[in-house]
Amino acid sequence: MNLQPLTLLPPDIQNDFMAEVFSATPTTGGVYRLVADRRTKPKDFESQRITVRVVDENGAPMEGVPVAFSYSTADQYTLTADFAWQPPSPHRAFLARTGSAGQIDQIQGDVVKQGQPGGVTVYILSPEFSSDIVAGAGQLSDHTGLVLTYQLRRAGVVPLTDRLANIESRLGALERWIGGSLAGLESKQT
Repeated sequence: MNLQPLTLLPPDIQNDFMAEVFSATPTTGGVYRLVADRRTKPKDFESQRITVRVVDENGAPMEGVPVAFSYSTADQYTLTADFAWQPPSPHRAFLARTGSAGQIDQIQGDVVKQGQPGGVTVYILSPEFSSDIVAGAGQLSDHTGLVLTYQLRRAGVVPLTDRLANIESRLGALERWIGGSLAGLESKQT
């Protein structure tokens, strides 16, 4: 699973939801990066909600990760002294943890009004890892919602796909070297 961080949302999400992504500065521990996004189909099982999926460096779902759905009337939360980054203000959010499939969602009651951004800001609320922030999330009047995927990028952790690519590259070089050496031996024997 080779996911790349998103620095911009697709034009349709920017235009219809008026949503945008803000890239976080990694803490010494690492960062949760927004790596995928999509809109739901209107009036299907995913509609009328914002769904957040959280995966690790190898793409495996992460259970128990605290996700913040921040909006003006949500409960206020207090940051503890061990926070290595500053989440966006105001510190108000509906906080929920991902389940065993690495995802959680929040059903949206109000719709995004045309020409205005959605009223929900989404980020991962972890003390040791900063998080990219999606502002302007919500649902459209036809009940179209959003699915956002965050990937944890811990400092010093190389994803399995990158490690395998490095091994395959080194193996290919070794095979070429052996092939060249064998060809040299064969030409000497003839």
